[in-house]
Amino acid sequence: MYGLNVPASQGLRNKGHVHIFNCRGTLRPSSVLIPHSQQSGFVRIPHNSVSGASNCWLSAFPFAKVAGGTAAVVFLRHRVQKSRKKVCTACTKDPVSPEEDDPLRKDLEAFLRAQRADPPCTDPLGGELTAYNDNPFDLFFIAVFRLVMSGVARWQSPQPFWGSGAYDGLLEVSHAMQWKKTLQETEDSSMSVIEGLLPEEGRERFRSSLKPDKFGTEINAWITKAFFPFMVGECEIEGRTSEDVPRIPKGETWNCAIKIEKCRWLEKSGCVGMCVGLCKRPMQRMFGNVLGMPLSMEPQLEDLSCTMVFGKDPESWEKDELRNQPCFATCATASKGKDSACPKLR
Repeated sequence: MYGLNVPASQGLRNKGHVHIFNCRGTLRPSSVLIPHSQQSGFVRIPHNSVSGASNCWLSAFPFAKVAGGTAAVVFLRHRVQKSRKKVCTACTKDPVSPEEDDPLRKDLEAFLRAQRADPPCTDPLGGELTAYNDNPFDLFFIAVFRLVMSGVARWQSPQPFWGSGAYDGLLEVSHAMQWKKTLQETEDSSMSVIEGLLPEEGRERFRSSLKPDKFGTEINAWITKAFFPFMVGECEIEGRTSEDVPRIPKGETWNCAIKIEKCRWLEKSGCVGMCVGLCKRPMQRMFGNVLGMPLSMEPQLEDLSCTMVFGKDPESWEKDELRNQPCFATCATASKGKDSACPKLR
């Protein structure tokens, strides 16, 4: 199965570039100009227009129309070879892109190969790893996030999109997003992912309909609990009062907080830098600065839990204790000094 995103410049009436991401890692991302039909929504991509797809044909079925384009799932069907005639591989091999010779990419892939050969058997604190059995709904959203993230990282993991390795593939793409980058560069990359998932029209509707009041904060907490366990694991809604969130009137309780019991993202990555640079800081920035909904994300690395409080202004990074947080002992890219901060927080 292949996933693609179709950003149309003027809706579905005109042509748009299709970016094809191979879920099995055998084809390079390609672009092809194809027409869209507003009535049909069915798109057939000629096999000879896709890099490396000479033995298949692709059919795209849009599953959601969003502002500026259409997200779609593409199914691959292999063509039956009618001739056993040998084909010169040198003639059909796709040209190597300059990115494949990038030393940073080679370094990243060598690191990930080592990780796959010796995966961690405990969580970052030495405890038992949480077992997950992702359902089709979970796998679908993992795939959507992974495809958008791979477009930003310009790299795709060879891990499968379906089954137990799907989340591992998402984490590998996350490593690519922050590989050899500063904390600010990593945060900016994550912001690009969030913006890709929530186009400007959606952001405008969010700002106009959801204010940081009781209704707006509580609906955000409900959405997080309902739709994001695939990313962070089991979570529960908690109440907050004016003592916790100054904007709450005295005497009232808002169910605007989410308690993540043991964050799947942090447990599986085992990386302080990925927690801060790809989740905490960009999420606080997006909700507070872009959507007008203050959000304070408060990870507790002592037990791998996290609390998200909608409507609460986050503490400045200069005063945040995470700023000097050392790496987990199990982190593959940990700083050597026990008391030194995670290098990805610089």
